Amino acid sequence: MSQIVFTSAGNLAYSPGSGNFYRLNGAMGASTGAGGGKPGQQDGVASTTPTTKYSAQDVAPWGDDNLFPQNVLKEISKSTIIAPVLDWKQRAIYGQGIVYGRVTGYDKNGQEVFERVRVPEIETFFRKSNIPRYGFEGLQNLVYWANGFAEVILSRDRSRITSVNTQDAVYCRYSVPKPGKGPEKMHISAMWAEGAKPGDAYTTSVPVLDPYTDPVEALRARTDGFKYIYPLSVPSPGQSLYQLVAWNSLRKSGWLDVALAIPEFKKNLLANQLTIKYLIEADIRYWSWKYPDWDQKKEGDRKQIISEELAAFEATMAGTSGAGKSIMTVTMPDPANPGSMISVFKVTAIDDKIKSGLLVEDSQEASSHHYTALQVDPTLPGISPGKGMGAGSGSDKRVAFNVFVATHYFLQHLILEPLYLVRDYNGWGEDIEFRFLNMQVGTLDQSSEVAPPAQQPAEAPTA
Repeated sequence: MSQIVFTSAGNLAYSPGSGNFYRLNGAMGASTGAGGGKPGQQDGVASTTPTTKYSAQDVAPWGDDNLFPQNVLKEISKSTIIAPVLDWKQRAIYGQGIVYGRVTGYDKNGQEVFERVRVPEIETFFRKSNIPRYGFEGLQNLVYWANGFAEVILSRDRSRITSVNTQDAVYCRYSVPKPGKGPEKMHISAMWAEGAKPGDAYTTSVPVLDPYTDPVEALRARTDGFKYIYPLSVPSPGQSLYQLVAWNSLRKSGWLDVALAIPEFKKNLLANQLTIKYLIEADIRYWSWKYPDWDQKKEGDRKQIISEELAAFEATMAGTSGAGKSIMTVTMPDPANPGSMISVFKVTAIDDKIKSGLLVEDSQEASSHHYTALQVDPTLPGISPGKGMGAGSGSDKRVAFNVFVATHYFLQHLILEPLYLVRDYNGWGEDIEFRFLNMQVGTLDQSSEVAPPAQQPAEAPTA
């Protein structure tokens, strides 16, 4: 009788005698439950997965037209705040990047003592995966969309995860989930706007791991490929597949439209306004007084004379070359009132209303809503647009930055989750921990600190 070897999950068996693998489809576990643990101690049932009904056959559309991220990028491309602030958030959360090490203890304040180490196998993995780029691109997906998609690559013998990378969320679409289950595949294409479909030359379909149900054991049991998508997301209420980033309220509220309308209005106003500096009024009797034959002159001759008179005024008053010059005002006797004089020319300066700061207050209000929605203190990325522009004090920036970093550890934890999957799958040891190096800005009499242990540890994925 040949020996049969089972995985700890009880869902895969191997016969050394025949060399065959057997997928047991949960036969060793409780009915409709997951494997793992001692017999009888496995999950009684699978965790609940809310499912949305889709009309599409295989692609769960992101937005009504399946182009939600593409449409958003097009809308915000004209904003001077959204993309720059999201870029700032991404860089601030990334800090000095991802490191690994061990927690050797805790200090008297309960803060962990984190000791960095060097493990050749992990060093090789970090280099091959280009972990700095993985972390930075992964954070970009989260701050833009609240969705991220890490891709893990297996070795040919499936004994190791050899690398991890990040797919651009803009190009990712889930397959339609079956009732009560999560999506099985991720369809990746840069051609959704051109009608891309699963199976065509421009679309790659990759199996999806469920991050909530022991992904390590689930990955060991899979035989449907050598690369898998590990979904990352910042939960938002009422979203079953694609999460909705908090700053999207700018678009729904109309404040993005207001902010974009102001520069468009001013641009058109500047392009189409009549730039009039002076209004020159001439008494009609002047022409007959200066030119006795005025009434007999042809219309063309009259226009020529008027143009020459106007040119003389402009030569005197235009530009810096006219600075300091005198203007001679002409008077003549009033024919209707003997002894009285008439001012022939009256010059009135036209007030430039645009210089008064048209729509400045509207711009400031729209900017305020932008920074609130983006959850960034405006002193951090720069100055607030408007008449009362200011960059804030150094203390404002220091406190705001430290608070910002302290409130974004969860996004860092999400980026680290797939690395814990790699750690456990590759057997690097449960004592290996991953951290972001976070800067804490001190006062002038304090040095700035790099503090990976200041955050709570990102837990390894569990069932």
